[in-house]
Amino acid sequence: MSQAAVGWLLLAGAVLTFVFGGVTRLVVGRRRDSRAVRLLVHIFRRTGIARVLFGRFQDDVLDDDELDTMILMPAIVIACGLALTAIFLLGYGALA
Repeated sequence: MSQAAVGWLLLAGAVLTFVFGGVTRLVVGRRRDSRAVRLLVHIFRRTGIARVLFGRFQDDVLDDDELDTMILMPAIVIACGLALTAIFLLGYGALA
């Protein structure tokens, strides 16, 4: 597989990650008062990964800023990393 093909796959992955993060934030934001969403957020916040990334939580607040921090911002960061790697791979032929 060539570098250009990998670059295009990474770019597609970046777009999918960004769209999936936005849709997830939209769905969770609209259903924030449902029992299933509250349970999912409560379980996620108790994991070790969430404690390292977001710190400790005193309560399960689901306001817009909290949802953006928990769902949308990590999706944007990962999508940007994938996009930058893809741009490098796609432009590497011009540099070499």
